[in-house]
Amino acid sequence: MSGLSLGRRTFLRSSIAAPALAPGLGRAQSLENVDLLLDWKAAPTYAGFYIAREMGAFRKRGVDVRLVEGHGATAAAELIGKGNNYWIGSSSGAATAIGRAKGQAVRSLAVYYRRTPTVIYARVEDHIDAPRDLYGKKIGLVPGSVTIDEYRALLVANRLDRARITEVDVDWSAKALLERKVDALIDYEEITPAETIASGQKISIMRLADFGVRLYSLNLIVNDDAWGAPGRKAVARKIVEALQEGFGMVRDKPREAATIFKRLFPEVAPRYVDQSLVTVGRQLGSLQIGLQTRVGWEDTLKMLTTLGLLSRPVGFEEVAIVD
Repeated sequence: MSGLSLGRRTFLRSSIAAPALAPGLGRAQSLENVDLLLDWKAAPTYAGFYIAREMGAFRKRGVDVRLVEGHGATAAAELIGKGNNYWIGSSSGAATAIGRAKGQAVRSLAVYYRRTPTVIYARVEDHIDAPRDLYGKKIGLVPGSVTIDEYRALLVANRLDRARITEVDVDWSAKALLERKVDALIDYEEITPAETIASGQKISIMRLADFGVRLYSLNLIVNDDAWGAPGRKAVARKIVEALQEGFGMVRDKPREAATIFKRLFPEVAPRYVDQSLVTVGRQLGSLQIGLQTRVGWEDTLKMLTTLGLLSRPVGFEEVAIVD
């Protein structure tokens, strides 16, 4: 991908199951229809959105949400900023801030991943457990991926010499690692690393957030004009509440969440879903689902500024909405 747009591959086919009706809501009842744009495909990362819909969390608040698969966080922020077809959806903290710096009319309503989910993973026997363990090793990087910028952030945060690490172009699979063409790979923990563990492989995981990479990741964004319209503002708040329920189930009841997700997407390997949703639940943390703070955003903006990714300075009030 280019810049901070997401370059994750598709795990699932485009599959939108019909939502269950919430108790007490008949089909004849008038609902507010909303197209909510996801920044990528229906992967476990977004399980909270699908589970909120399936459990009727939107409908019981009078909202009928259609989940639309997107083509990356940068593209989602741009589309929502224009406000023509979509006015609310998911993105990443980085893409939101970068888009805002470019003049896109988007702000964050909620942050679900307050720590970047990106990890470097390796074969257990190679003992790559800390950033300096990368010296003299080969790391696989996917050209154009957001993870390259996060890898750069790891090097900066730990004052590592990039020239002492060999970088190899790879695709999104774990094949290069398993075939020993590289010593380490980088991805979101709940995606290829979870898939690799579910397949029975033993890997070590180095979480970038544990080594100074402070970046907000998955978040819910809204178009400025939509937020300024009382009707849509009220709907946006209802969506935030519904997603608290959906992601709350992922965090607090990962087995039940996995059962729902597997029913919606039976083509996905069950062991992978189980492993991934446990990881997503941990990533959501123990604080209120969706909570975003000034400190969290300031850390994110500082990191993006250090990497030279903001076209102009952006402040907390510009990028986040805190009621």
